[in-house]
Amino acid sequence: MAKDYRVFAHLEVLDSLPKSGKRRAAVIQFLQILGQVAHLGGDYERDDPDLDRTVSVSEISGFAITWWIDEPVLEVKVVDIKLAANKG
Repeated sequence: MAKDYRVFAHLEVLDSLPKSGKRRAAVIQFLQILGQVAHLGGDYERDDPDLDRTVSVSEISGFAITWWIDEPVLEVKVVDIKLAANKG
């Protein structure tokens, strides 16, 4: 059975979101369920040299949400939210 993790995000990572609207609501909703689905991983992974670890990235409503699982304390750390790269 998958573990549920507590989700932590610094308030400043939310600064890139609109102040209201459907896109903000979609990201907030994802953050609310992330602790239950983190074991599934993100849309992709990348190495983060600043954190010296591999992080997961989930793309939600045009935003790239970067996070990692801190297994020993059963937490998900959300470290960045920014506009997703244009894939056109």
